[in-house]
Formats: sequence, C-alpha cells, structure tokens
Amino acid sequence: MNLRLLLVLITVFSYVAIGVTWFLMNPADALEEPDPPFFYTLSPDDLRNIKLDTGEAVSSWSLREDERRWYFDELNDIPADLFRWGGITQLLGGPRTQRVLAQEIDDVALYGLDTPSAKFSVTLRDGSVVTLLLGDQTPDGENNYARVEGFPQLVLVDSSWGTVLERLVSEPPYPDWYYTLDGQVREIILFNNNEVIRAYGWDKDSDSWFVCDIPLATDPCSGSQKADSAAIAAELEHFGNPKIIGAVALNLGEDDEYEPYGTVIDSPYIAVRIENFIEETRVTEVTRLTMTIGDKTSDGTTRYAVANETSDVIEIDAVWADRVLDLFFGDLLVDNS
Repeated sequence: MNLRLLLVLITVFSYVAIGVTWFLMNPADALEEPDPPFFYTLSPDDLRNIKLDTGEAVSSWSLREDERRWYFDELNDIPADLFRWGGITQLLGGPRTQRVLAQEIDDVALYGLDTPSAKFSVTLRDGSVVTLLLGDQTPDGENNYARVEGFPQLVLVDSSWGTVLERLVSEPPYPDWYYTLDGQVREIILFNNNEVIRAYGWDKDSDSWFVCDIPLATDPCSGSQKADSAAIAAELEHFGNPKIIGAVALNLGEDDEYEPYGTVIDSPYIAVRIENFIEETRVTEVTRLTMTIGDKTSDGTTRYAVANETSDVIEIDAVWADRVLDLFFGDLLVDNS
C-alpha cells in the first residue's frame, strides 16, 4: 500500500471515529425529535360551522358573517357569549399533538376510537368538513388518543384541549341575558322612572316575605306589612323562566342607541337579589338578575328588553313580559289572610 493511500484511509477513519464518539456522547441531540406537528391547521377565518358531540350531548354553532358573531344552531337568534367564545376558533384551528404514535392504526378499539368519547367537526368556507375523533385518555391522563376522520395516523392530543371543548357542550356559552333563576331569592326591587315604586324582602326569622318600606333602608329591604309568599313564589317561578325570542341588537353603547327599543333608564326595571351558599368556602354568594322592559314590537307579540346589564337588546314574549309588568302596576302582593 503506498503512503498516500495509507494517509487517506487514516484520515477517513479518524473522522468516522470522531463522529461515532460524538453520537455516543450526545445521543439525545442525535435523536431529538422536531416540535410536535399540528394535527391539522385551519385558519379561524375559514371556519363557518362548529359541531361538538360528547356522546351525551351535541351542540353546534354557525358564523353569521355579516355580524362576525357565532350563533347556536339549536336556538333562535341566540349568540355565543363573547367572553366564553373567545379563542375557540383558534383552538379548533389546530390542536397541537404531543406525538404521532403510528402512521397507521392497527386496532382502533385499543385506543377507544371505535366509539370515540367526543367528535369535533368544523365546516370550512368551501363546504369541506374536518372531524377530529377523540379516544381514550392515556394511562397518565395527560393526553388523549385521537385521529382525524379519513386519515390513518394515530396521535396524542393534550387532554386539556378536549376538556375545554367538551365544556362548551356541558356548560354552553350562553349570553348573560339568556338566564334561568338558580338560588334563593331574598329581595325583589321594582323601578319605574328611575325610582323604586315597590319592593319585597324575605325575612329569614319568620321565613316569609314582606312588603318593603320605601325609601329602602336595609339590604335586603324590609317592612312591616306581610306579603303573599305563595304569590311571590309563583311570580319568581315565572320570572326565572323567561320566554326569550332572540337577540335584536348587539353591543350597543350610548344611551340614545337604546331609545328605539324603549329600553331606557326610565323604563320599568326589575332587580332580583339571589343568594347561594357555597359549601366549599362557607360563603354566601350574592348575585342579581335584572331586566329593563321596553316597548312592544310592531306586531305586538313581543317586547324589547335588556337583561342582566348587558349591552344587547333582546325580544321577549309579550304575554310573559306583561305578567312581569303586573308586579309594577298590578295589585300589591299582600297577605290578606
């Protein structure tokens, strides 16, 4: 072997030895995986419908492009609450996977994908539909097995991603004005022309309702004239289950924007004080349900209203609303026994 060839071989073997040594000393770097890929990546601006199926319940929402607001499909003119909905389209646009486990699933039943725990479907601007199937949680509870319908890959999706979306079904993002009464009512205050005209307060010692003295002197208010507790309970049952037709105008600002609907500061306004005792904290939480009742619509079947201090004007059933107005202008609910 000539000297030149020998020197070349020695040089080659030296580089190989260096490479092997570096690999053995840095195995993590050599095997480092790239950042977890997005299972699918969709632009939030392309989403037009979202449907979530948890197996126990199904909800869906559609985008009204002229308003840039998402509305419940199963309800009439009820938009999703902006605070709760914020970020949902970005979340659905790309659940970040932790790892691609397999390029093809050997047995979907092994991962709970034969009967998925949830299905998240989005309809795009072009009419195409993408559906993510969520399977069982991994043993450590940190991820879910998942796959996109029509694709063979098995991946892991962070379990918190599915939890946030499933909550949209179990705790729907209703706007604050789409309410039901939940808790113990302790006070009813009725305003007209921006002044208190009537009020009822619950007395905990006698466990009964009284007509409050005006001007109101205590919180909750109190008085000496006993009220008809059964009648008040019936009216609270009525008020706590409003017949809301839907939204008319959203995100109003200045007072004059409410004038076309008659939902102004001088309109009839009811404020219901609710108390809920929280066992975990041993604290009584105090909240209020409120409603300003405005004009009737042109056909007389509904009235305009603003509920729970929101900036939205809604329509409520006129017959339902007129019964609430009887609390203001009808007979005082006193105990005549």
